Amino acid sequence: MKRMKRLVAVSVCAVMMLTGCSTTTPPTTTPPAVETADPAAKMTPGTYTSVGTGFKGDITVNVTVTEDAITEIAVGDNHETYGIGAAAMPVMIEDMLEYQTYSVDSVAGATVTSAGFRLAVKDALTQAGADMTKFGAGIEKGELTDETIDADIVVVGAGGAGMMAAYYAAKEGYNVVIIEKTPLVGGASAMAGGTLLGTDSKWQDELGYEDSTDALKARLLAQGHNQNHEPTVDLYMSFIADNFNWIVDEDGGNMPYNKTGSGATFSMDGSGTAVMQTLKEKMLAAGATLYTSTRATELIVDNGTVVGVKATGKEANYTINARAVVLATGGYGHNTEIVPKEYQTSYRYSGHSGHDGDALKMIEAVDGATRNIPWVNRAVHSMILPSGAPQYTNMGYVVFNEMSGILINEKGERFAAEVGNDWDLLAAMDQNERHYLFMDQENYDAFNNGMSGRGIFNADDPEKWTSDDYKGQPFYKKGATIEELAAKIDVPADALKATMEKFNATVNSGATEDEYGRPLHTTISEEGPYYALEMSVRYSTSLGGICINDNMQVLNTSEQPVAGLYAAGEVVGGVQGDLYLPSSTFTWAMTSGVQVGKVLSKDLAE
Repeated sequence: MKRMKRLVAVSVCAVMMLTGCSTTTPPTTTPPAVETADPAAKMTPGTYTSVGTGFKGDITVNVTVTEDAITEIAVGDNHETYGIGAAAMPVMIEDMLEYQTYSVDSVAGATVTSAGFRLAVKDALTQAGADMTKFGAGIEKGELTDETIDADIVVVGAGGAGMMAAYYAAKEGYNVVIIEKTPLVGGASAMAGGTLLGTDSKWQDELGYEDSTDALKARLLAQGHNQNHEPTVDLYMSFIADNFNWIVDEDGGNMPYNKTGSGATFSMDGSGTAVMQTLKEKMLAAGATLYTSTRATELIVDNGTVVGVKATGKEANYTINARAVVLATGGYGHNTEIVPKEYQTSYRYSGHSGHDGDALKMIEAVDGATRNIPWVNRAVHSMILPSGAPQYTNMGYVVFNEMSGILINEKGERFAAEVGNDWDLLAAMDQNERHYLFMDQENYDAFNNGMSGRGIFNADDPEKWTSDDYKGQPFYKKGATIEELAAKIDVPADALKATMEKFNATVNSGATEDEYGRPLHTTISEEGPYYALEMSVRYSTSLGGICINDNMQVLNTSEQPVAGLYAAGEVVGGVQGDLYLPSSTFTWAMTSGVQVGKVLSKDLAE
């Protein structure tokens, strides 16, 4: 199918773009495989500039060397995500300088940024005449020491759920150790919009917004086609309001959410990355101890009770003894052995690269139970960034949906409501070979403003992407006329024109909605230019996971609680059905983290 061919072609293109670098001096013409320079060769001292392709575009890197060493690596112009890609590069720089090699590990959660940054540094070293058998060698680390740590609570995973659990318990005076296998905190929560559902909260009451947990439960079940685990949904509904209140209260979590908007949801400046960085700071200030680049390897079990974890860090193997263990390791979307093969071949993964289902392996030691494995959420409204990575477009998509942008397929025809029932749209997109957002100038401007306003890409990127000489991703085309655009995206011009005329006629008829149930507002301009952005389907969030009881305790296959073991966040299965409800997963992570903190504060005090 054409879709499959395009998927492969884009992946190859992304790799090629990552290797493309602009330099201050002519780049080497030596084939990459030939890296056997004279061991006695010296570098030419100086600073060398190279450009690699990151998650959101070009990354400029300046590398300073002496004859024998890399002395400085400075990051120049880039637009990588705050708290994710932007935070990954300093981690890599530290390792590159310490071990004197560009060949350092990628940072999980920022693998695209890591790859582009690493290749840019390699190119700069090549310019300097570096011996790649030396400066491209893998890291050789010394033998790890053995250390023992004693704590009240150990939390495995420093995403939204894990850090919120650690924050609450630390504020209550408990000795909390939280470990994170990657160098960065936040996990999938840092990649989210950071929006919290305020269902039944004090803020909703004060704003006069009518909502209820009964209504939210109905929405969750409808979105998940009643495949949710209803007792777990009921547990969620039992604490969502109180725990939201704690998160935003000055006397509670005091997270700086904005008490503005419709009242359905509440956001914080800076999206999920800013939420996670703020939560990290508050958690540490409350007294929790954080170990990053530290992977939990197994539970410590004594006569059926979990009494700690073993973990491996950069410098030591840890035995962490604790009165309670919280699993908050996220999902399994990055694990190719769990995710269905058809997802891996037909769609693109947009989740956290550290989500390998670690906890699923760990709970085997206590016969832990799971449900709905290997369900993974699919999502529409995705574009492809220059890196080849999928990116959600909701903030731009919703804006133009209030105008007249439409979705078309390779036949130049509409096939579903642009915003509405995601399941129906997914099913419709699966019948197409290709799909595009079709926009006039007004819609194009609104869409791009929505995206650039949230920092997804730069305001001037679309002009570059839609130019005739641009060959990479995203596949974003401009035509002065319908005919010119149709030729560029390989759809029948007469069909596309007929589609536009039918849409406009429906709007002009005075109808309030069209045949797909989409509310109608304005017509598509009859004068160009026109634009088309190719869209795709992505997958990310795990829908299955560990079974828990109402006390947030992990259950075994006999449905009995495992003493000393708790879980929160995406690692728990059953909150969602076969499709997640927007904002509900992030809200579950944050509020279930608070709930574990509350439960442990009570249980450990008794």
